[in-house]
Amino acid sequence: MKPLYDVIIIGGGPTGSTMATMLARAGYQALVLEKAKFPREHIGESMLPFCYDLFEELGVLEDVKANFTRKPGVTFANIDGSRSSHWCFNRVIDGPQSLSFHARRSEFDDLLLQHSRKQGVEVREETQVTKVELGQPGDNAKVYAQTPEGEMLQFESRFLVDASGQDCFLPRMLGNQKPFTRLHIRMALSCHWKNAKLDESLANGNIKIVHLGGEKLGWIWMIPLKDDRLSIGLALNMSYAQEQRKILSKEHGARNWQQALYLQELASSPIVMKIIGDAERYWDVVSNGDFSYYAEEKFGHNHAIVGDAAAFLDPIFSSGIYLGMMAAKMVANGIDKVFRDKDYSVMEKAYADMAGGYKVIEELICTFYEPNSIAFSDLQDNGDFSYDKFESAYSILHLLLAGDFFKEHERYLRAIETLRSQKMIDKYKNLTGHMDADKEQQICLMPEMQS
Repeated sequence: MKPLYDVIIIGGGPTGSTMATMLARAGYQALVLEKAKFPREHIGESMLPFCYDLFEELGVLEDVKANFTRKPGVTFANIDGSRSSHWCFNRVIDGPQSLSFHARRSEFDDLLLQHSRKQGVEVREETQVTKVELGQPGDNAKVYAQTPEGEMLQFESRFLVDASGQDCFLPRMLGNQKPFTRLHIRMALSCHWKNAKLDESLANGNIKIVHLGGEKLGWIWMIPLKDDRLSIGLALNMSYAQEQRKILSKEHGARNWQQALYLQELASSPIVMKIIGDAERYWDVVSNGDFSYYAEEKFGHNHAIVGDAAAFLDPIFSSGIYLGMMAAKMVANGIDKVFRDKDYSVMEKAYADMAGGYKVIEELICTFYEPNSIAFSDLQDNGDFSYDKFESAYSILHLLLAGDFFKEHERYLRAIETLRSQKMIDKYKNLTGHMDADKEQQICLMPEMQS
């Protein structure tokens, strides 16, 4: 007879493993079905400071500290590096939480999944979910999966959680995946590099973001990882990428145009080329597309959708891991309430808070990509007008980092509206350590490096 699990979780990434650990601690029998064999590579290495407390709650903080690089802030630069600014988390967050993390995802995701095993979670890797039957209210969920050897497996649970990431298993099955209509479809191209020549901000742990501007509506990220690795990614407007595809495919072929595009755009930035001039790539360029979708209905009588499977926004603000892990924590509490009292109120509140949090991030992304909505009455046109608007969007995020935008989303939506004036932006820059272009730039230093 097949065992009946309390919860089956599709996907063993940070969202799925967090969900599994939380449920196991609450006394439930959880099964994680993960299609890949961990460790496996993944992009999205940079995190928000809010993750710190979640790591502590899960019991993995010391392991994270020991294995991954710290992130004191963010450096923004224009394409040639003639202008830059540094946004330091310790200006708005007190204590050790102000130092966030960069983590090679193959190691980070594996750490969280192995931790779930230690909490009593059953984990089956290389097990691809192929079909789900949710049934009617009162029915258990039936899950069908396949091993690499072709063996067909069947599982059953009182509740099913889709944490499948961008596979979006349930939203695709249910046909309720929708686009964020205010956001452009984008493409991301990424790779890890070795033997790069890090500048001061990268060597100190800052993520560096280089604005590309124009029709590209894009940016380049550089994330310093341990073991002399530098993650470099490129986000571009899909319409621009497709135009370049027509050109580059003629020379590089249908299979290699994306890598050619990646190298072309990196070469367009003098500041990037100064860093990777003698560097080498670890592997071929990886492509990801469509940064704007959400599941219209995110939970039902015996299922819930969390993390990137529920919604995915442009990664410009490094919010993905935090959003997924926090959603897992809140929905785990909702599942516990359903099991104990057949009460969905906690679940409903969790998804209402999540919707508010995603709305805040969406507004920030729109501020970044559609900066003309900001009234920069005092700003002079210096030939790189878009860069100032790009930089100002991040100053708003600094404000958000001072509090939990899940619980206080209405407050922060009002704050974004309030800050849509150059006078307010300039006032806030004085609180964040931002230095004007004609003054010495202030690097975000680790505590032990500060005088």
